[in-house]
This record gives sequence, C-alpha cells and structure tokens, in this order.
Amino acid sequence: MADAKTWATNNLSSFKQRMRISTEDSDELANLTDMLTASYTSILRLIGVSDASDPEVKELIFERSRYTYNDALDEFKENYKQNIRDVFLANQPTDDVGERQ
Repeated sequence: MADAKTWATNNLSSFKQRMRISTEDSDELANLTDMLTASYTSILRLIGVSDASDPEVKELIFERSRYTYNDALDEFKENYKQNIRDVFLANQPTDDVGERQ
C-alpha cells in the first residue's frame, strides 16, 4: 500500500496535466490521489507485475483512474481488455529458451 500511495503522489501532477485538471483544492487532490492509489493496486494485481515502471502499465493506471473520475469504472475492463491482455502477456516470465511459460 505504501508503494501505491508513493506512486500516486509522485504521478499526481502528470495525471492532472493529462486530465486537464488545474485544481489545487486539497480535498480534490486527496480524491485524485486515492483514485491513482486504487488504480495502481488494481492494475498491478490484474496484470501480474510488482511495479509500474513500464509506460504501458502507467497508461493503464491513468486510464483506470480517468474512468473512475468520470464515474464509468464499470466500463474500463471491457474497453481496455485487449490492452490489459497485451501488457499481461508481455510481462509473463520466460523460460531459458525465451518461450512463455
């Protein structure tokens, strides 16, 4: 949870820029941070990775947060299922000869 909160805090400015949100209201910033924190946790669990260093993982976190912000989270998985699948498959371990396990 600490990693998620730290990641959310460190990426809040980028998320605000992407969403064109200019507020400095502390309650709204806390709300956005909570959205990013929950999305970080959810996406990492969904695709089976331990961090969000991959730009595609960051994008999925931002997109899930955007859907949450717009009260449309129930549509996220369906609309992003191909992206989720692709990132999941790209992050699967390989055996010694380079094949997916």
